[in-house]
Amino acid sequence: MAVACGDAFTTIVTEEGDAWACGNGEDGHLGLGDNAHQLLPSHVGGREVFIEPLVMVSAGKRHTAGVAKDGAIWCWGSGDYGQLGYGDREPRQRPKRLGREMFGGSSAVMVACGGAHMLVLTAAGLVWSCGRGANGRLGHRDMADQLLLTPVAAFLCERFGVAQIVMVAAGGCHSVALGVEGRVWTWGYSYHGQLGHNERQDRLVPTQIAGEALGGSAAVLVGAGGCHSVAVMIDGALWVWGYGRYGQLGLGDATNRLVPVRVGADEAFGASPVLMATCGNLHTLAVTQAGTLWAWGQGLAGKLGHNDENNRLVPTQVEAQHFGHAKIVSTAAGYAHSAAVTEHGSLYTWGDGRRETDKDDEDNVDDEDDESDESDEEEIEVSTGLGHGDGEIKLVPTLVAPALLQGARVGRCHGLPTLLALAFAMGNHSRLGRAAQTAPAAVDNCRDCGYVSMPGELVQRIVEACGVWPEGRAGELKGIVRLLGGGMIDERGST
Repeated sequence: MAVACGDAFTTIVTEEGDAWACGNGEDGHLGLGDNAHQLLPSHVGGREVFIEPLVMVSAGKRHTAGVAKDGAIWCWGSGDYGQLGYGDREPRQRPKRLGREMFGGSSAVMVACGGAHMLVLTAAGLVWSCGRGANGRLGHRDMADQLLLTPVAAFLCERFGVAQIVMVAAGGCHSVALGVEGRVWTWGYSYHGQLGHNERQDRLVPTQIAGEALGGSAAVLVGAGGCHSVAVMIDGALWVWGYGRYGQLGLGDATNRLVPVRVGADEAFGASPVLMATCGNLHTLAVTQAGTLWAWGQGLAGKLGHNDENNRLVPTQVEAQHFGHAKIVSTAAGYAHSAAVTEHGSLYTWGDGRRETDKDDEDNVDDEDDESDESDEEEIEVSTGLGHGDGEIKLVPTLVAPALLQGARVGRCHGLPTLLALAFAMGNHSRLGRAAQTAPAAVDNCRDCGYVSMPGELVQRIVEACGVWPEGRAGELKGIVRLLGGGMIDERGST
């Protein structure tokens, strides 16, 4: 993701592939070499740390992971359950590399961090997992912890051989996978129906949600929250299921759903198709094709961005004026705060960036009548993950000053000015750019070509950037592009 929200901390990937972090650093999950809190974004590192530019990051409750251009994974933070994949339970205060040999030799194209587990998706379309195994969230037919990344065997079976996985999502204690044909699999904890199988029985292996349960349409993006799940369909419809006590399902009530239910009808979300959605612990955010942001669920501390702390039972648009009327291309939801990236690469955050009490949030809602999640959220430490330097709660989206990120844009992919469009296309050409990774030399009969007249250093930089893209079918999904901080997949193919 271009930006990832954990428990009172935020991790950011810039256009250059550098990582920045702010907030609570108690478990070293800021990656700065200590456990100190940071009120302002601090530079985790660029190529001097990660060797290659980062493509995306993901944040769990107390750990962080990123995918680098070379297909390696970098992890840091808490390792209590082996969720870092290094073969032990030790924390890491600085990013440490997991090479491709740790997950079958194929490049990693996506990583997803849950409450205390991690999923890695490779270019081969396989899923690997590690960390806490309770409730079967790792998909290995048992509930044992795994200290090393281990392939999810169900996707290696002939039965699933034609269903190449193109996206994964990790919730508090359940997991979701999306197949290239739009089918959805879930596994792990199911008490609140977050697996979508019309029952509350945990699943120890990935189980496909019946196609008719999602309206017979193909999914293009999935998301997992504390105890609820979402799927965006190819037609822009949004389906939700699981825990609904605070309205996080957006269905107008506070009722759980054991099977997927569509949110609204065609006129929902301002009659604009949903392109991406993300789940926080108890709230949900969605971005539409029109570039608008919608939020619903628990409104405690203003994490919905509606200038109050009220819960919302249905999707409610966050006022565009808070973003300077710029279009939103990506969003992220944490435990008590939220973030969004605009088309210009600007970052906005809001909510409460302070950390919840030290509590095993994995099983925080085992009973419908359990009020513990409300009381715990009132007992918080003074540390912030919003990046504004003041430690205050923000009830509306607030710009993280670009100077705090040294002027860098957030996200790996953005719309290009017309002058650079040709260079972008050339950079993706199999012979002229992407394979050679070098700008073609100017020739006399091309003097009028805008590409040739551009500064060589600029062209080279664009060509190199064109190679940073999810391998395989994952790179063709609009939802994946949105998570990276851009929404230009259509233009990418035509510029």
